[in-house]
Amino acid sequence: MNVLVIGPAGSGKSTFVKSFLDYLSDYDAKAVNLDPASDPIYEAQADVRNFVKTEEVMKEYGLGINGALIKSMELALEHVEDLLLKGDYVLYDTPGQMELFLYLKAGMEVARRIAEHDTTVALFVVDSEIAMSPENYVSILAQNAVIALRTGIPTVTVFNKCDVVDFNLTLSEVRAKLREGGVLAELMEKLVDFVEETTVRYRTIKISALKGEGFDDVLSIINEVFCSCGDLS
Repeated sequence: MNVLVIGPAGSGKSTFVKSFLDYLSDYDAKAVNLDPASDPIYEAQADVRNFVKTEEVMKEYGLGINGALIKSMELALEHVEDLLLKGDYVLYDTPGQMELFLYLKAGMEVARRIAEHDTTVALFVVDSEIAMSPENYVSILAQNAVIALRTGIPTVTVFNKCDVVDFNLTLSEVRAKLREGGVLAELMEKLVDFVEETTVRYRTIKISALKGEGFDDVLSIINEVFCSCGDLS
């Protein structure tokens, strides 16, 4: 199974990949670095930086960092076959610039090729601290839905850094709080409907990538996504 790890910068994606690889030591687990701008902090069995390095692209093409990242993904697509691995679990660590995979043609093509290569689930890793309010919680789940719709890959949100800050919110509780009134509350309540219609229903997954906590739930959920016998709720 492929596990595409997506999330904003600072959410702890690479730390999660490193720790989750250790957790999966009894399996044939591998990691692939898809970030052309950063060396991996874990042992990567395939690394896009063996073919494309953003700092070199900046010099060669006279580009700023954003333009170089876009050009790097276009160049990386030429080597995508060298980045596709087989194993019980293959973790694909993506750049912190999520738009490279969600809105850039080359990035979306890389995601498509990964999904075609083997059964694939995406993990949307976010910092728990930004999910403390109902509005933020719903907006995160809406981003999850956008990722799933843009990539065509079943996507599960994983709330990281729960050792630092924890939260307890459900969509039903969010609905209750949003009914307190206001234009924004009305908009957010409609957004909840959107989330429920476009997202795989699942229980809240909370982890600490740094401490290796919550990984039993992560392993269960990525298997349950493709198992009709699983209980995602």
